[in-house]
Amino acid sequence: MHLTSNVDLREGAQAPAAEPVNENAPIVGITRGIGNMFSRLDFKRLLISLPTGLVIANAALAADRPANPADWPALKDVYKNYFLIGSTNLDARNFGSDVVPGENSVAAMTLKHFNAVTPSNALKPDFWNGGMSNPTPNFLTNLTSGINADISAANARGVKVTGHVLLWHNQSAQWPAPNVLTSTGGWETPWDYATAKTALEHYVRTVAGHFDREPFKTYAWDVVNEAFKDNPDNPADWRNALRTGYSPEERPSRWAQAYSKGGKSWDYMYDAFYYARQNTTAILNYNDFNDNERASKATAIAAMAKEFNERYAAESASGRGRILLDAKGNARPLIDVIGTQGHWDMRLNLDAFERTIKTYLETGANVDLTELDLAPALGLDKGQRIQNGPEMDALFKEQGIQYAKLFSLLKEYAAGPGGRHPEYKGGVHRVTWWGMTDPGYHTNGYPWSAVGQPKEAYWATTNPEQYLIDAGLPPNGVTATFSYGGESFKTRTWGGKNAQAMLDINVPVETKNVVFSAANVSLPSGFAVENMKFNPPDCAVVPGKPCHVTVTARGPAPVTASAENTATFVLSFGKMTVGWMDAANALAAPLSYAEVRFSDGVTPFKQYKTSYGSDGMARASGVTETKAVPKHGRSTLVLSPQDPVANPFGLRLHKHAATEKAWRLVTRIEPGRTYMVVSGEADFNGQKQAAALTNRSKPATTASPESLSRTPVILRGDILLPLANLNAAASEPALAQDNLKFVFEEAKSPAAGPYAAEEGHTMQSFIHGTNAYPHVMFRGNGANGTVVAGRHSLITRQTNGQEGSQIADRALDQAVWFNTPIDQKTGEMKMFLYTDKDGAKQHHVLKEVGDGETPNRDAGNAISQRQASVGGFVAMQAESPMEGTSVKLYAYDIEPYASNNEPPSTTPPTTEPPAPVMPIAFPFSRRGGSFDTGDLALALAGLAALAFARHRRS
Repeated sequence: MHLTSNVDLREGAQAPAAEPVNENAPIVGITRGIGNMFSRLDFKRLLISLPTGLVIANAALAADRPANPADWPALKDVYKNYFLIGSTNLDARNFGSDVVPGENSVAAMTLKHFNAVTPSNALKPDFWNGGMSNPTPNFLTNLTSGINADISAANARGVKVTGHVLLWHNQSAQWPAPNVLTSTGGWETPWDYATAKTALEHYVRTVAGHFDREPFKTYAWDVVNEAFKDNPDNPADWRNALRTGYSPEERPSRWAQAYSKGGKSWDYMYDAFYYARQNTTAILNYNDFNDNERASKATAIAAMAKEFNERYAAESASGRGRILLDAKGNARPLIDVIGTQGHWDMRLNLDAFERTIKTYLETGANVDLTELDLAPALGLDKGQRIQNGPEMDALFKEQGIQYAKLFSLLKEYAAGPGGRHPEYKGGVHRVTWWGMTDPGYHTNGYPWSAVGQPKEAYWATTNPEQYLIDAGLPPNGVTATFSYGGESFKTRTWGGKNAQAMLDINVPVETKNVVFSAANVSLPSGFAVENMKFNPPDCAVVPGKPCHVTVTARGPAPVTASAENTATFVLSFGKMTVGWMDAANALAAPLSYAEVRFSDGVTPFKQYKTSYGSDGMARASGVTETKAVPKHGRSTLVLSPQDPVANPFGLRLHKHAATEKAWRLVTRIEPGRTYMVVSGEADFNGQKQAAALTNRSKPATTASPESLSRTPVILRGDILLPLANLNAAASEPALAQDNLKFVFEEAKSPAAGPYAAEEGHTMQSFIHGTNAYPHVMFRGNGANGTVVAGRHSLITRQTNGQEGSQIADRALDQAVWFNTPIDQKTGEMKMFLYTDKDGAKQHHVLKEVGDGETPNRDAGNAISQRQASVGGFVAMQAESPMEGTSVKLYAYDIEPYASNNEPPSTTPPTTEPPAPVMPIAFPFSRRGGSFDTGDLALALAGLAALAFARHRRS
């Protein structure tokens, strides 16, 4: 269920009054009949790229794709004017002088299709056998075999090798030294800052230096891999967004831990790139995952890269570091490339990925897609998956369309001459698959099902725009224009059921309700607005609580049932706000980070340029600039709360108890936001304690199955205070662990029954455990002991052989969560699933349980910092939703407020929308609560400011 209202425009809808926008429209006349479409297309290209089995009329044409493998396009030739095409097939046998490019073997396909290669495991730190204690590892002594022979052979055939990876927290048992149990009960590497820095320099100098020599010279290096947390609260403060020695629980960083003992934990990052630049001429990459949809992680990575490149430019210019020149004679940056891995499934939001590409290109670096596999959603439950047959064939057709959209996007931002964005210094420079054929690292995510057996994904990749046209879809997405307040806003979506273009729009401070309708929307020819949703239903706006309008448009019916020709746009209308965030261990007082959103484009802010001292603290450099954030924009600035800000009437832009960002109680669900799900009724050893749902396994007991765990948190009024990892040192910041955070996305359940017309939410958890991609939390259906006495497992990762798979679309009744109306005073609600299959109509409620003890640390993971806990949450069979545990949602944000000094509204009242399914979520307000000294970090304004805030609202 949702707190929005829907306006359905499918029946008897009036076309928008505005003139339609024609760009990016499908071919004119594509709905006039298949024969008419064929007359407009190049017939030979159609034969090559038309998906199999689209409709009966086209089945014969699909069979006419070139039968001779010699006529199948080589991917490296298709993209020679765009970017490099890579695989992980680094093996000397694949590059022998006798290997002929072709389709009849792995070696032949490797030479035919790829001009770049990355070793999947052979250069990870564990390849230095014996670690620091061995001064002569195999790669230094066996120059004609092993990894040296592999790289030499690839180089001899002109294939560029990317080394993967110099520094990583995983597959790096001896770098730094493995964790040991300390006298205080900690689980730490014995190395301190001095030892770690010396060892890091030795490792990078030896490895990067060795592979900078012919014939085993590498073209590029992934210098640091996966160093960032998955969902940081304040991404502008990239230091606190990094993995530390104790956060996240799964796969923390021993390098950060060692550096923190006598230095600053984050300094290993710069050292790694600095030493690499001194010892190799290779391209230097930073590589990470889960940045494709989480803007916070991409923003943190970009902030790090920008700062490192600025710092190194200054240091090298003064003689502290060597300068390498690019082909144009310009000094190369320290970080040449930002790599995004691309371990994805079919629920990838391409619009979000495009935003990530732009974020990285704005730093001046190139972008690599380094570990691509785009897997269909095959999973149903533990030990089950969709098998080969008609259902798999349909998924492969859908996969082909997603591949076509992806490569159309990548071509547009290419670094080569075929790219179409000259405003950026760089572009997409390389695309590498993490494997080549199915099943692969992520099940069935590749262009070939086996050697010499291309899939729809392959044909889509050979000519993505034509593939989309043949399917009856726009080849370059759908661009719409929106009008509001005398301005026009143009944005594009790649369309389909998962993509969502997002747009922030500033509204004047006097606005009470936003008036917006289909008449404000202009779409390409053939598209019309189908549905509009308003959240909240009256589209009221107050500072800190925008109104979200979701516009869904539908175009001509596609040729294939495996595609959906829809376009979704989420417009957020809001008043300008500033949310303040302190970082005591990175940013010196009195400076603070301040996030400006929905800028009015006029209000100036005095911004401070900072410089970092030897102690790692950022201080004001003395250089300031007073300027406004561009209108409608969103930016995080370094400001001083002591400086006055000329507030527009009715807004609080100064630091205030309500404008400090914290984990705050919310009373509505906004799709795409990150929440903690918290029960205030948990029993821990007889003590009442709030507990957050946690993506960490709770062991099975006789009373409940293996499921998800819980973590104690502190509630003070309407603010949630995360606790530091119980294993951590006192210096570790008390920041929310990634596994406490769930991203809510709107979704429909396939189940019939009372909720069939309602939109619920999937809950995604972004952590790197056995799989890199995020996983949807779902209910086990009874397989492999996932149910005990009506209590079902909550599952986020499945094991189906080598790797897991996302839950299948047809099983989403196990993953689409509905909720009872959110109490506008307490924030309480119940969450539940509903199934209507084979005559069984059943609710499953989110239920807290007190059994099952999670161990302190994971015995099977030498670097884990898992915390001990008792109890967790299950999905319990129930007669009604009211049998579930009452939970509340917390989001990291400022407190919405309604100023009592706003001028009278000049905005006309909005047209009353249809009655919502759920009650309107009115703006919430804080109800106080006792704050002790331990809470001062999150309530710096103190009791006086809180009392003043409540007085103003009374």
